Amino acid sequence: MSNDIRTPVSLAPRALSGSRWWAVPLTGTLAAPALTVIVSSAENAFAGRTFLLTGGMVLAYALILPSWFLGRTPDRRHRRTGLVVSGCAIAFSFPALISTLGWTVFLVALLTGQVDG
Repeated sequence: MSNDIRTPVSLAPRALSGSRWWAVPLTGTLAAPALTVIVSSAENAFAGRTFLLTGGMVLAYALILPSWFLGRTPDRRHRRTGLVVSGCAIAFSFPALISTLGWTVFLVALLTGQVDG
């Protein structure tokens, strides 16, 4: 038996060590549309397929938006960064992914005789 008194562990969330918690979400919020516009314009997607532009932005913002509202603790910093990186990756790859999927469906339809060439 010991007379040592242990202090209880604080259950309050730890404060973020740094006042710049907003830097990562802001970077993603500004980078996602820029990446979508750059990739869509490189593939000439503005002409007749504007869904490539809007779809990439909507999906990217659906991932980036929760990063603004996560708790501002060091434990949530990695989750916030992961959401922003995932949103930017979606913004960058969505037009190419949809174009590749469209060409794949067209080639399969062509090779199986569904399209009169």
